[in-house]
Amino acid sequence: MKRVRICRNKKRWTIGLLLALMSGALAGCKLPDEFAGIVRPVEEVVSSVRQNMELKQQMDALELPKDVQSISKGRYAYEALSDEKQKIYDQMLDAVMNHEAEVTLSTSEGRHLEDIFNCIKADYGGLFWVESFRYTQYQRNGQTEMMSFSPNYTMTQEERLSMQKKIDRKVKKYLKGIKDGDSDYDKVRRIYRRLIENVDYELESENNQNIISVFVDQKTVCQGYASAMQYLMERLDIPCVIITGMAKGGPHAWNLVQLDGEWYYVDVTWGNSKYHDDEENDVKYVEYDYLNITTEEMLQDHNPQMKFELPECTAVENNYFVQEGMYFTDLDEKSIAKIGAILKKAYEKGKSSIAIKFADSQLCTQAKEYFLTDYHISDYCSGLETVYYKTDMQLNIFVVIFP
Repeated sequence: MKRVRICRNKKRWTIGLLLALMSGALAGCKLPDEFAGIVRPVEEVVSSVRQNMELKQQMDALELPKDVQSISKGRYAYEALSDEKQKIYDQMLDAVMNHEAEVTLSTSEGRHLEDIFNCIKADYGGLFWVESFRYTQYQRNGQTEMMSFSPNYTMTQEERLSMQKKIDRKVKKYLKGIKDGDSDYDKVRRIYRRLIENVDYELESENNQNIISVFVDQKTVCQGYASAMQYLMERLDIPCVIITGMAKGGPHAWNLVQLDGEWYYVDVTWGNSKYHDDEENDVKYVEYDYLNITTEEMLQDHNPQMKFELPECTAVENNYFVQEGMYFTDLDEKSIAKIGAILKKAYEKGKSSIAIKFADSQLCTQAKEYFLTDYHISDYCSGLETVYYKTDMQLNIFVVIFP
């Protein structure tokens, strides 16, 4: 994942007073206290006057901060902000949505703007036409009088509208067949699977920090997957936010989703088998290890680095393995027979792989030894002579890969 650009603070400094007199005309007169001891050539004073006049014109051209009606109530990152910061969030988002070149903000503090902008990017995965921003502080006598916000757009408004039409056509296909009456779990599972099946993980893909790479190019990285997941969940009325941080020693992006009132972590990128071992996996398949998991499970190999507080995800009801009947809390005869039936069904249906999850690492090890090391899988999968498998002892999952 490429690092997000860091906005840079561009300050325009002003002189304390507009000097209407040339330095020579000041001879024999007392200088104002704030200018005591300063002697400048005529050209420099003229330049200062011109600079202040230009600054005044620029400030006069700016409108007062707009009182924006919020469209972000209920979005996770927005709700994590104070009322004051929500107001700035609304003004910044309004500027981006309306493709404004520069707007005045209701603040004189620049140090929080990056955090607020990142909250917008976390809540809105579909902002493909803007990648960063800059802000300008207008100061007099060392005091900031006005501050403006200028988004850095990657395309014109006309190009944005044209691209949006292309994206909308692809989004319809992703949402096809999903009904309002479907469960939250079913909705997120189908979108998770469709993103992985239709979009390849490719580090060098274009536009890989936004949804163009997903819906138009069909090649992306983690930021593209996470942005597309948020964008599609929004259209299904499922709360979703983009989380960024570190994983495998590098920058990474994934999601939080709220299903039936409970929060879960989802990592679409890590559900792509080719992401983990591109050279050894000839066939791409969907891994469900990171579909609707808890905070405890996620923090084993992911380190969120958000400026807002994250929920403690403890629910398991909508975890993929629990929902699909492939989660086991013991390994008695009944459980062994059920696992065998799961493997048989997957094999006979021609599935490329099947994963099973256990309550702890000891159970996972015992099941792997029974079915794979001792090869009791052949008791259920008639004619199966060769099988590949891999285990995830952190999440207590073993995956059987059929040749």
